[in-house]
Amino acid sequence: MVSKICILQMKRVGSFKDNIQRAREYLDLARSPDFVLLGGEFSLNETNRVDPYLLLAQLAMSYECNIIAPVNANQQRFGRSRKRGRSSMHIFARDGEVLGIQDKQNFYCGEIPWFSSGAQVEIFKVDGVRVGLVRGLDILFHSYMDCLKAAEVVFFSAMATDDVLFDLARTRALENRAYYAMSSFVGTYLGTEFVGNAALIKPKIERRGPARLASQPIVMQRIQVEGLVQGTVDISYIREIRKRRLEVPEEIPSSH
Repeated sequence: MVSKICILQMKRVGSFKDNIQRAREYLDLARSPDFVLLGGEFSLNETNRVDPYLLLAQLAMSYECNIIAPVNANQQRFGRSRKRGRSSMHIFARDGEVLGIQDKQNFYCGEIPWFSSGAQVEIFKVDGVRVGLVRGLDILFHSYMDCLKAAEVVFFSAMATDDVLFDLARTRALENRAYYAMSSFVGTYLGTEFVGNAALIKPKIERRGPARLASQPIVMQRIQVEGLVQGTVDISYIREIRKRRLEVPEEIPSSH
């Protein structure tokens, strides 16, 4: 069972509608993906005057793919409420339906006045694939990531100023034995320069002898500029490596 994944990493180009148009320009170059990640805090240009749900649903239907994107405004969830909203990751199905919402749980100091923490971590089944969603600092917390152990592909949206989150995504891919699709932000925001780290990461687990397994994260593709990452992931591979166990010989020779 294979799925085609496309990851967009972009600069801010103006309004949220401008960002959507820029995404369309990249998706015109994509190879009929099953999943598209609009990561890197794609929602930075949201406002209360623009409904991101409608634009993202139209994008999913136009390209007949599942769109994964960060959303902040959440108008359909919170309306014109003056209370703090949620910083979330959303899945828009091929028909535009919202299949899943994962609210962020851990925040930078500057985010705390604006957002309420989510209550739970879920795994969503999309096209037969178990999908996990991670946004920002949540990837740092084992309590969060342990809830995604059954996910086969994890989509991670970040704001990376260095390689720390990228290296951590590689580690999580190996820990959870799952593919990781990551996208960061490129350019300057609030006086901070973001380096971008769009990547598709595969956990490599192979048997080397009866008593040990060799393992390492394989970076299938990675870019640190605005652009597109595409790749095919084999879900059957994930299911197979999760069945493997470390074998110990019946007799362990003594050392002298």
